[in-house]
Amino acid sequence: MKNFLISMLAVLALSCTNDYAREDSESNFKKKDANSKKNAGLNPENTANAYDIAGKIHNDLLDAYLSGNFSDQTISAISSKIDSISLLNSDLQNLPSYYPINFQEIQGIVDSPEMQLEQIIANSWMSTGSKNCLSEFMSLAALWQNSGYDAAYQSIISFEAAVANNQQFSAEEKRIILTSSAITRYSLYYASERKDKDWETSVGNRVGAVQGALSNSATAVTRSLLAGILSSNTTE
Repeated sequence: MKNFLISMLAVLALSCTNDYAREDSESNFKKKDANSKKNAGLNPENTANAYDIAGKIHNDLLDAYLSGNFSDQTISAISSKIDSISLLNSDLQNLPSYYPINFQEIQGIVDSPEMQLEQIIANSWMSTGSKNCLSEFMSLAALWQNSGYDAAYQSIISFEAAVANNQQFSAEEKRIILTSSAITRYSLYYASERKDKDWETSVGNRVGAVQGALSNSATAVTRSLLAGILSSNTTE
């Protein structure tokens, strides 16, 4: 499994790196791998990702929600709880305001996450290259979910270096991809810590992150949480 993931990462890195940036990206991979091995498995942080804060907020709010032992099952009730918790998080309040949630879209994610993810990315305004890059990353996330977190962490930060160094992606495309990858990285860490065993089976949170990231980082966090919590509830 480890060798397979490494091979898939190489393919992913090439798809997200252009000819002009490839040499610098490979150099960055080596430096980041060497520097991060000491911390891999200890925490999910990657300060090289400018949108890392989205992942941190995601886990902080998820902790707060699960600690409340709420029994709500409906989209509107869970959304209201997330809104209440969000008001107490200073990091989230420092981000641009998140957009109102379309409950029908969230339910669609819960019902058919893979199909919705494909449609969300295909219908976005992003370039073909950035769409392919994000799609391939999200496909690999399902494999990382079943591997050790150390390997997943190394793979994700290498991917993020490739995206950051890609000269063909616009600043907005990088923001969308790196926000989605940050939430994925932190979510996988949360699952690895076994803070909530059902959370590791949830695909909805990653799809919600992508959908929300098309608007802004705060929206990525709230939609990821809502879709993830609802998806987890359906497995209980």
